[in-house]
Amino acid sequence: MPTPKPQTRSLFATPVCVHFLPVAAEVNADLRPLILDKAQAQSGARGQGWRSGGDFESWGGAHLQTLFRVLRDLANSLTATRSGGRLTLDWSIAACAAMRQKGDYQDMAARPGAFWSGIYYVDDGYQKSDDEALGGECELADPRGPLPAMVAPGLAYRMPGGLAAGQSEIIRPQSGMILLHPSWQPRGERRYDGPAQRLTIEFDLSAPAPSSTP
Repeated sequence: MPTPKPQTRSLFATPVCVHFLPVAAEVNADLRPLILDKAQAQSGARGQGWRSGGDFESWGGAHLQTLFRVLRDLANSLTATRSGGRLTLDWSIAACAAMRQKGDYQDMAARPGAFWSGIYYVDDGYQKSDDEALGGECELADPRGPLPAMVAPGLAYRMPGGLAAGQSEIIRPQSGMILLHPSWQPRGERRYDGPAQRLTIEFDLSAPAPSSTP
């Protein structure tokens, strides 16, 4: 009887979804001037760029609702019951618009109180440049913190996602990209040095409260 091969399982994985809005050209053409007009009337924190208030949905227009529909569908496709069953939830979405310019960045942070979080890139600001020196990569931290790298910092795990254990993964933004991740996973953005304003929509999806049975 041949010796069975060792089986390696990726347990407790962190799901990160990268998707592209099918109607991004139309949506971005509508959202871009709305965000720029609002940003010009307000100022942001030094180095952190500008962020709108919680009233974004009231002035985001019809195309924002198109984005919200896609986000809800995407969240439903990635969410299951504890037994693995499919479901459809009426997700609540809290969103804000943001603008970052040359020299801006975003601190690493988790999003308490939500289930899914993410970011949509209305304009990546690169103006089609592939120059990596422009920075601005989206950074996703290992939710375990530095623990996997504490014992042997020079070693990693030979499996998908194992090389960055205890560190972070980066994703280079593109206009029209949706990035969806669990809200407990810290997300930030490295210093951005692109030639144009970067315009994004940052969002959190919360599941409805369980219905109570008398």
